[in-house]
Amino acid sequence: MSLGGDELDPILLAEDASRFQERFSQWGRFGISAFHASSDDEIDAVCQTRLIRFPTVVIFRRKDLELEGIEIVPTFRTPHVTLCHDRLTDLIDRLIRCRHTTLANKYNQTESGGH
Repeated sequence: MSLGGDELDPILLAEDASRFQERFSQWGRFGISAFHASSDDEIDAVCQTRLIRFPTVVIFRRKDLELEGIEIVPTFRTPHVTLCHDRLTDLIDRLIRCRHTTLANKYNQTESGGH
């Protein structure tokens, strides 16, 4: 499974993917940061440590991402991955239509809510 913080807002996704492409232009892809998790316990751990600033998290199954033609590349430090595609609009459209689950992050700590 791959998970990322926040909702699937096409404008925010496009901004993030464009920043990624500018930063790593030699790679030739647009990318969205996410985290790999193999179980509910790992999802819980990522929410508690890496995604604490997000009130919601979006969870994708690997096979659903692959069916949409989204590449999942291990990047930076484990469990970080990048969800990528060579065309920005395709990446955003495919992520939005990809089967997913959105959950409230019970560990969220923001000014407007959380513990």
